[in-house]
Amino acid sequence: MGAMDSLDIWPAPVTSDDRGFDAAVLRQLGRKPAAGAPADERAGGSPETAGPGVQEASASQDASGAPDDDAAPAGERAATGERTATGESAAASRPTLRERLTASLLLVIPLVSALVVVLSALRFADTGNGWWLGLIAVVLVLAALSWVSVLRRSFARAQRHLAVRLPGVVGHGVGIVRELDVESPFDENGVSDTVTAHLTLRVNPTQGPAFTAALDAVYALADAEKLAVGSHGPVRYLRSDPEHTVSIETRLDEQRVQQIYRAAAMN
Repeated sequence: MGAMDSLDIWPAPVTSDDRGFDAAVLRQLGRKPAAGAPADERAGGSPETAGPGVQEASASQDASGAPDDDAAPAGERAATGERTATGESAAASRPTLRERLTASLLLVIPLVSALVVVLSALRFADTGNGWWLGLIAVVLVLAALSWVSVLRRSFARAQRHLAVRLPGVVGHGVGIVRELDVESPFDENGVSDTVTAHLTLRVNPTQGPAFTAALDAVYALADAEKLAVGSHGPVRYLRSDPEHTVSIETRLDEQRVQQIYRAAAMN
């Protein structure tokens, strides 16, 4: 496990459904938040990221079974803040005129460059003047540099949008094995190098209540022997359906895994 051994987490599976999970994430990112969804969810967050006023009001209501009159103003102020944050987040996610023009350059630059190259080639064929070949070379170099620069800006903008919305779609937590069933490595071909483990996990998320989920993972035979009840490690899931979308997280570095463990412990 390399760097993750310091956390004494479970061994990594041989295969994981990264592509299927990523496809589901992209489908959810492509949907517009529902009009009736909570303000914090529309803003790309989760109920657990609400401000202190909301948490105080919720705690007061949970303790007494009814809303506390003293906590109501704080909750109202927090709700107002959520609506403001939602509006600001929606405004920030809408592309500006400059960003739209930048994106359109991804198509305009190649088209204009191709037109100039074709016209210059025709002029060279008519006149035989080498200056037209020089013009073609200059146009191709400038077009390549400009297109790469625009492409980088477009990717940077896409990353900013993902950073805003992704936490509202994908959740992380620490999964703890509660039940374990490893299939036999013996089959008609002899002893298999891999086995399928059926895991029932108790997930302590970084935000929200704990839940139970079941998943199957393919392990190398030597790694499967290390699995036991109580084994733990980082998991990811879709917030829209956490119990049925949990998968073992294998793409995070040690620092990020440590952050997940700390956040799950403090939740």
